[in-house]
Amino acid sequence: MKTCFYGFMKKSDSSDDGGDEHLQVQVPTATKRDLGQRALDSREPIRMVVLRALAAYGVVVPEGAIADRRKRT
Repeated sequence: MKTCFYGFMKKSDSSDDGGDEHLQVQVPTATKRDLGQRALDSREPIRMVVLRALAAYGVVVPEGAIADRRKRT
């Protein structure tokens, strides 16, 4: 399977291995601040806030991916 990002083709190692990929984006300062505040209010990592928003937008987010991966003792 090949995926296209900004005109570059990358061959995927597997179709849906359930692993995580790094994604880096630049957002306006106000957007980052709002994401941080929502994360504080919900006591969740920003990753969870973003994944929940992407799922609401219709982007495929695997079941179980929206979970706090921080170790709690």
